[in-house]
Amino acid sequence: MGVRGAQSRRGWHRTLLCGGLVCLSACAAVAQDSALTSVPADGRTCVGECHADILGRKHMHGPVQSDCGTCHVLTGNPKDHKFSFIVERDQLCVRCHVLPHENVMHAPVKEGRCLDCHDPHGSDHPRALLADPKKDLCLRCHKQNFAGKAFQHGPVAVGACIVCHKPHASEFPSLLAQDPRTLCLTCHSEVQATGQPGVHLHGALEQGCVRCHDPHASNHRFQLREAAPGLCLTCHQEKFDQITKDSTVVHGAVTAEGGCSVCHEAHSSRLASLRKGTEPGTCLACHDRPLKAADGSTVTDMAALLAANPDRHGPIRQGACTACHDPHAGKKFRLLTEDYPPLFYAPFTMDTFKLCFRCHIPDLVLKPSGTQITQFRNGDKNLHWLHVNQEKGRTCRACHEVHASKRPAHIREAVPFGSAGWMLELNFEQTADGGACSPGCHTMRRYDRKAVTPRTSAPTARASP
Repeated sequence: MGVRGAQSRRGWHRTLLCGGLVCLSACAAVAQDSALTSVPADGRTCVGECHADILGRKHMHGPVQSDCGTCHVLTGNPKDHKFSFIVERDQLCVRCHVLPHENVMHAPVKEGRCLDCHDPHGSDHPRALLADPKKDLCLRCHKQNFAGKAFQHGPVAVGACIVCHKPHASEFPSLLAQDPRTLCLTCHSEVQATGQPGVHLHGALEQGCVRCHDPHASNHRFQLREAAPGLCLTCHQEKFDQITKDSTVVHGAVTAEGGCSVCHEAHSSRLASLRKGTEPGTCLACHDRPLKAADGSTVTDMAALLAANPDRHGPIRQGACTACHDPHAGKKFRLLTEDYPPLFYAPFTMDTFKLCFRCHIPDLVLKPSGTQITQFRNGDKNLHWLHVNQEKGRTCRACHEVHASKRPAHIREAVPFGSAGWMLELNFEQTADGGACSPGCHTMRRYDRKAVTPRTSAPTARASP
């Protein structure tokens, strides 16, 4: 071989060492053919002769199409076709790719394992990723069984992990793109982030959304970590114990699936105690059908009763079911806040009618004269006092429907009587100055507020309150 040929070959060897441009067949051809003095200064020889399989991918790494020597260098004899990286493997990518210097780094980035996620030559996926970033890539390492959950967070369902997480490094835990609270609100803007005039915020918001929600997937609606009331009790166990301790009756909504969230907003509300709505609307969301109580009795379809009876009790007109009922738990029948006689007859004491007299004046049953006290009188004779203030007095339920009626003063059409629950009709009729009734306990009796009451003797003594 002449000097020129030897010089040409030595020059090409230098090019090979610096660029790693050819594969074994090209090296062998040069070694045997001193007439070949140069190769193209790009990677087409390598991929064309031996490594054609790396071409034709949708997203190619730039050096593959320009200079394989950017990453590879020939080691030893060209005939052996052995190459090494031009620097240590974990330092190779950062020679060209500047990564952010942030406090939390993705483990493969920190350890220089870029090839855990990227193909160094090319891929059919963006950024030369090894797998579809919307489906399989993250799950190659993060093997949580999201697919087995009943409810998945939207980004998880479509594999869009980078909606919430940065792939390389972040200033926030778990490689989050922003602080957790701000991040959630970029999509869930309907949730109140800060206090506004007249808005009550759930204290749990201060602990972050993931206090209650799993950010990936869950078997509970809204990706809740646990269904209510169990979830609520992780913070409010003391309150729950306070509510239910020594209680003989617990509101079904407190212990049912959904629990507290049936009546309370989870995030914020313009109503006190984070209530979802006003009464009776909130109550009627459940009490719109007959319900079975824990003791086996049936709770009336209150929505139907109110719809059919226009004359409503004051608390219902004012939207205050809780004026009479405790919404959580209590010791009284039907969650009543005070005693209310359950029978047709009861000996009179003020305690027996404590619930009613939280609003109604006690003189209704304490004074024989009803002038300026009640419309239910004959002349000035107080007929409430006459019926109620006795050893065998009629209770309020004997004549009045406590929720609503078709008749004024919530007078009932009929009342359950006796252990068999026979419906005793009242046959009440209203007149301009009074009325009349003829229940099974007596014949037709009339009363007239304009009548003159005879003054014959002092009234008969009644039971003391």
